[in-house]
Amino acid sequence: MNEPLVYVLIINWNGREHLDACFSSLTANDYPNMRFLLIDNASSDDSVAYIRENFGQDTRVDCLECDKNHGWSGGNNLGIRVALDHGADYIFLLNNDISIAPDAISKLVRQAETTPQCGCLAPKMVLFDTPSVLNSMGLYCSIVGAAWDRGIGRADTAQWSEPQSVVGVCGGAMFIRAKVFSKVGLLPEDFEIYLDDLDLCMRIWSFGYTIFTCPQAVIRHKFSASMGQDKYVQRKYYLNTRNRFKVILRNFPLIYSPFILFLVFIGEIRAVGRSLLDGQYWRVVKHAKAWVSAIMLVPVTIRYRFRMFKSGAKPKRFWPLILKKRMFCPVVQLPTDGWYPSKEYTCTLPGGDALDLKIRPMAPEASVHIPEQGLRLSHINCYPELGATNIQLIRDGNSVMELSANTSEVVQLDVDKVISLSHGEKIDLRANHLFFSEDTGEPFDIGGWFALEDCDNVGHSNQNKKQGGS
Repeated sequence: MNEPLVYVLIINWNGREHLDACFSSLTANDYPNMRFLLIDNASSDDSVAYIRENFGQDTRVDCLECDKNHGWSGGNNLGIRVALDHGADYIFLLNNDISIAPDAISKLVRQAETTPQCGCLAPKMVLFDTPSVLNSMGLYCSIVGAAWDRGIGRADTAQWSEPQSVVGVCGGAMFIRAKVFSKVGLLPEDFEIYLDDLDLCMRIWSFGYTIFTCPQAVIRHKFSASMGQDKYVQRKYYLNTRNRFKVILRNFPLIYSPFILFLVFIGEIRAVGRSLLDGQYWRVVKHAKAWVSAIMLVPVTIRYRFRMFKSGAKPKRFWPLILKKRMFCPVVQLPTDGWYPSKEYTCTLPGGDALDLKIRPMAPEASVHIPEQGLRLSHINCYPELGATNIQLIRDGNSVMELSANTSEVVQLDVDKVISLSHGEKIDLRANHLFFSEDTGEPFDIGGWFALEDCDNVGHSNQNKKQGGS
């Protein structure tokens, strides 16, 4: 039996630093019938030369050198045409800053082959350095066209382990049935960036296909806020706002237009009001610019909608998946080395005295290196009513100690002394009990709470307190 041909397209622009981890994981995959195409958007960092030198001996690897930077949609469209010309059965769109599990493509093909009406699959994307935390399990989309990653920042637990129907798939990892493109068209290059992946997914739904998650296919992603530098923030904000309107105009069911327009108006009033209250007047300008753009798009969109209607598109198919209550993306915090930002917290010492500490919530897994002065862990339970914490301290893959707290009383431990660790060595922490967002009201799932202090600073702090210092 011949295995379906999977064409893996890796979009790249000056991403040479990511390519080794990406292509090493791809070429080690266990699926037998694959091709890998680096789509290089006119990089200046010798990305193509690097791939040819280090992976060129693998006959499955090829490079497509673009004459200019065509962007995410434009570059991928060039690669999609190549894949279709070579008889691809499935096309896998990937960012360059990923590492893929050895069996991920096999799992994607297996699920797609058992569900012929599935047009696109969303693999499980987790954070590259904290794989116990999700990056994306498909997309959410709200009534005002805002979209965000489903599950982002949440712990990778059993609740995410079953395939679920989703409105869209994150463009960083989209597994698409190749024949879909002949029916729904390619990616929309006029979006420039942001929400073009969602637009494609809505068309996939509208033309009779379904979209599901594939939790068994795991991909690690170096998540970062692209275009996050100061000079790009305003451009990013404008494109997101304008493209929300594009998504609505191009895809949302016309029958609900009065309801949609009313909520979009309310959403814009809220967004502009918040911008004014925060003193971010440039945001008001970007909203006004996006409104003008949306009005100018109406004639083009009418012609586009008419062509879609004649082709048999039915936008109401994805409508039940649109969020009707939440309008905009929730605030998301992601951990660094498994640690979330610290906050002031008053703990209770075993003797009953109060102690103010900067507490850092941890993800299901975290790590810390021993400073030269030694490390003191102050462990507490901020929600004892939800059960005791249970943290394993792991050294070189082996559990060496367990910490638990069932009250808000602080438990302090000089790690380097108890476990005999030296300066620079790493200790890993793994939570066996999680405190979920639904129960705590926090924006993320938490494995425990710690203050991380070097022992030298602990000594100075205690001395200051005895002398009446702060």
